[in-house]
Amino acid sequence: MKIRTWKRMVNHGFKNLFRNRIMSLASISAIAAALFILGLVLAVVMNFNSVASSLESKTEVTVFLKTYVRTSDIKAVEQQMTGWEGISKWEFISRMEALNKWREEWGDKKYLLDGYTAQNNPLPDSFHVTLENPEYVMAIVEKFEKLKVVENVQYSKDAVDSITTIVSTIRVFGMMIVAVLVVMSMIIIHNTIRISVFSRRREVNIMKYIGATDWYIRWPFLMEGLALGLLGAIISSGLTAGVYSLLLNRVNTPQQYNLLSLFQPLPLYEIIYPITALFILVGSLVGITASLLSIRKHLRV
Repeated sequence: MKIRTWKRMVNHGFKNLFRNRIMSLASISAIAAALFILGLVLAVVMNFNSVASSLESKTEVTVFLKTYVRTSDIKAVEQQMTGWEGISKWEFISRMEALNKWREEWGDKKYLLDGYTAQNNPLPDSFHVTLENPEYVMAIVEKFEKLKVVENVQYSKDAVDSITTIVSTIRVFGMMIVAVLVVMSMIIIHNTIRISVFSRRREVNIMKYIGATDWYIRWPFLMEGLALGLLGAIISSGLTAGVYSLLLNRVNTPQQYNLLSLFQPLPLYEIIYPITALFILVGSLVGITASLLSIRKHLRV
């Protein structure tokens, strides 16, 4: 195909957008509305997924060491932990540090602990271990229990099981909802462009009868479908960004401080960049595919 011919067909496709303004506007509006709904749901799912990841990162295990463990033994435990998969970080808490923290927690009644010193401190040295994922808990606990210097390992089994269940539920249902909405958006875009092509079937038939090749007829409609998909994607991205920004402003207020302590919403850029990329991909691919499928029927004359 000559470059001049290709340019002419592309220009013809974009001219069709303006020549059929009402149908083009209706198509763009339908595409933007479908993707906008998808965008809002995606934003919610991404935030829930962030909460799930945050819950996973808060899985903790406390390892109590035996009384009067040597410094060399503590270093040996730390050396072993560096090679264990699933550990995010750890903090060593000495007997005296634990006693001082205990005093702080007791507040006004800390005088009751005045009788405890370094010599008669009942608290053991310990490690406060944070795991990458609840799935590592049992394996890590078993490894600690095999160490001779470890007296006891504590973790909340019920809390770990609850976190695992919540995370799995959020991710499964989130993916299901997103998958359904992506398919629905594709169907809406396809039907919208198909209606646009159907309304101009006479134009296609005339071009076919006067000798135009199939691809000469297809290209303008492909460019038009691509343009409709991209314009709908851009508009829906802007709407999603605007609504999400408004919601962020409502949440990030002093009145919502207690809410923020439990849930920190994702910043706008972490939401809008992947959503915009998805919209452009879905809009352009479905726009081109819908045009190809719709025009094929009218080329059989």
